[in-house]
Amino acid sequence: MEDIKDLARRFEELTRELGVRIGRSLVDRMVAERQTLADAGVASPPPAPTPPVSTAPPKLLPGLSGRRRRPGEPPPKCGRPGCDRPSRTRGYCQTHYVQWLKNR
Repeated sequence: MEDIKDLARRFEELTRELGVRIGRSLVDRMVAERQTLADAGVASPPPAPTPPVSTAPPKLLPGLSGRRRRPGEPPPKCGRPGCDRPSRTRGYCQTHYVQWLKNR
């Protein structure tokens, strides 16, 4: 079982590293192409307006950490204050999730 956990962890690290490498490669290509166009005297299009950046943290429901649990990791507690049951869906235990669904 430990071998599977180790393999899953290594696979996650490799895919994350691959994503970073692909992203950097794309940025390098874009910068090189923009420089080539500038050297050729072609006017590059104006940059797209960037949306305003919010300083507030992203809204997550209580009990959600924003990532998937690793194999064997225990679930967090229910997001409802005073409830000690493990969360199952959207950061709530089954009972409080159903209540959340009804009041949505």
